[in-house]
Amino acid sequence: MTVKKGKQEPTFEEELTRLEALAEQMETGDLPLDQLMDTYEEGTRIAKALQERLEQAKARLSEVKTRKDGSVSVTASPIATQGSLLDELEP
Repeated sequence: MTVKKGKQEPTFEEELTRLEALAEQMETGDLPLDQLMDTYEEGTRIAKALQERLEQAKARLSEVKTRKDGSVSVTASPIATQGSLLDELEP
């Protein structure tokens, strides 16, 4: 039996590129209102998904250190404590 491969989720970078393209389309001012609204909605969905992916990545950047006595210390990486790249996209 052959297993069909599902549609692979776009990478973060691909989604960011798509979001930038949508923003450029909207900035031209040439879109009809209905298309402008559809583009805005798609961009908002992508921005939210990217924000969630960034939050997941920040959580993964926590460093786990084992002390000599065997206890574990979890410290947030400096990268994980920086502000989000997409904070400015919040409505």
